[in-house]
Amino acid sequence: MTTKPTATSHLRSFASAALIGLETFGLLTAHGLAAAATQEERVSTRPLTVEHIRISSKRSFDDVKTALESRVRFVQVDLLIPYLQKKDMAGARAELERLAAPTGLSILYSLNHGAALAMDGRPRKAVGYGIGNVLTAVSMNKHDVAAGLYAPIRVILYEGADGTAVFEYDRPSSMFGLLGNASINSVAGQLDAALKELLMDVGK
Repeated sequence: MTTKPTATSHLRSFASAALIGLETFGLLTAHGLAAAATQEERVSTRPLTVEHIRISSKRSFDDVKTALESRVRFVQVDLLIPYLQKKDMAGARAELERLAAPTGLSILYSLNHGAALAMDGRPRKAVGYGIGNVLTAVSMNKHDVAAGLYAPIRVILYEGADGTAVFEYDRPSSMFGLLGNASINSVAGQLDAALKELLMDVGK
């Protein structure tokens, strides 16, 4: 004989299913929390206090841009390929030293931020540069490869409201100081002086 399910049996079935669901949800939630905790263990953070520098010029943007790019050479990676193919590291080093003379600095890249602003209908004279020295970067990276985060130094040159040129950048030693390495700090201090001297000179 078939027994008809009663209201009481329906209620019991519903309660059992709900209990199983809650237990399953609890297990999944616990698993998710454990996974999240494991992910967080792989992440560490440290505060970084950076000193920002702004150098104003009485000269026009175009004049200062020309002065900078005539004083500091762009590094052409293609010139290094023959040395690297022959594993002639001494030759590659000599070429990099030549490119960095006389300031000890080179331009590793440039980005025309002003042209990009034209897409927003507001074109402006503004160029970002990566300025540094490959050999200097190597001398820091050998102590801590994380130094590559801050080399080359990012510098922006733009036309101010009065039509004159402005440089802005973050002091190298204030960024590299996060790494807490005395050898890197020594090199970064030299980079501070070289970069400021260069930008002050081309802007005067």
